[in-house]
Amino acid sequence: MERMFALMRSALVLPVSLLGASSAEVDRPACTRKFREGLGLGVKFAQGEPLTSLQNLAELRVRWVRDIVLWSVMEPVAGQFKPFPTEFQTRLDFYRANDIGIVFLLAFGDLRAYPPTPNEPNRFIAPSAFARYAVEVAKQLKAAGVRFVLEVWNEPHSFVLGSTLGGAWNGKPPSPWLDHYVRMVGETVRQVKAFDPAIEVIDDDDMWVLHYWFLEAGLPKELDGFAFHPYVNDSSIGPEMTAVSADTDWTRPFTVVDADRSFRSAVRRLREQGIAKLGKTPRLWITEWGWAIGQKTPFGPVTEDMLAGFLPRAFIAAEAAGVEALCWFSSQDSVDGPMGLVTNDGRKRKTYVAFKTLAEQLGDFELVGQIAGSKHPTSGVQAYLFRDGDRYRLALWSIEPAIRLLILPDVMRESTAIDSVGQPVPIFNNPTGVNSLLFSSAPVYISGVAPGPALDAALAATEPDLRP
Repeated sequence: MERMFALMRSALVLPVSLLGASSAEVDRPACTRKFREGLGLGVKFAQGEPLTSLQNLAELRVRWVRDIVLWSVMEPVAGQFKPFPTEFQTRLDFYRANDIGIVFLLAFGDLRAYPPTPNEPNRFIAPSAFARYAVEVAKQLKAAGVRFVLEVWNEPHSFVLGSTLGGAWNGKPPSPWLDHYVRMVGETVRQVKAFDPAIEVIDDDDMWVLHYWFLEAGLPKELDGFAFHPYVNDSSIGPEMTAVSADTDWTRPFTVVDADRSFRSAVRRLREQGIAKLGKTPRLWITEWGWAIGQKTPFGPVTEDMLAGFLPRAFIAAEAAGVEALCWFSSQDSVDGPMGLVTNDGRKRKTYVAFKTLAEQLGDFELVGQIAGSKHPTSGVQAYLFRDGDRYRLALWSIEPAIRLLILPDVMRESTAIDSVGQPVPIFNNPTGVNSLLFSSAPVYISGVAPGPALDAALAATEPDLRP
């Protein structure tokens, strides 16, 4: 303990060179929306999730869901569209009543209405017919009075188009599937905008580089944005680091991420590429992101405890990067393995509690900015400051699973803290008369924060690791 007390005595006079923006810079909000506006969830009602789970969306304060009615269900006979199925209409009623927007996934081919023929083997994925389905969906969603965005397909290199048409999986020419997909996007944008120019249409894929190739192939300038799925590989330390590096061979000739492999740099670069090619700033959506229990990481297999830390870190990283919404994958395991907030037998995982806690702790707040870790976004202590009127709240964690110590400045003696699953974090009063708390890789939400040099110094002085 002597080492700990020595650190406490010196905490308020240490340099702040490890920090990013100073916490004193709080008179200029970096964000003008409430954090809750980015809270989304990929629902599994079309894959067996019971409608009773709708109430979970209200408890979690979800603002966006990713949902679907397949093309073949909407158009079983060519040219004859059906109303939305009763079960989907029930969901629509709930979404509207709870002001939940829909990222409507337009998918997939329609073999019922457009079976292949010798002369037209690919008519079941014809761009013009697909676009008519998109317009019908838009008409019915608009009539239902819900907020919505239309997402064209899901991971086209993996679902239907890649296997049907062939070509390089990473989009590098020649990729017939990619050329066809870009035509689908173009025709969908043309027909939907002819119906209502205000309706938003976004493309989709799960690899950063594919959007670069989509842009090279000629995405329409009227496209509103990109949907991406920033899943990570076994070498990534969490949501702050991408699966690819600046010199990954299959992303060439593009550089899709900075040398630090940071998520924020990948988002920035994709946005910049969109501006360069489309002549406007595209809106960016994460329509899938999550981890499976047991997935490998440099810190060991993903556990429920670990994932309860990854989830809020991902949402905060997305908000800081200017993403419109993150639809966490997913609401229930369903057919995709242990990735759900809820298991197939109805048990709510710790990620469910972490989502609920995140919404409760930060939902009414606006992001001011990152005040620790911006110079080392994939390692060490990360801290983000949020504001609601004259109230401030700090989200604090360590990327590495180390036990760290934060010495609270005198101006924060009345602070309280909650962990990522809603439990109080003890604040210790020690013989030096200084309050402190311990934190690690799951965010701690600290209320009663007083931005300024004292907080900056305290963050800079966090003990690297207090394990024996």
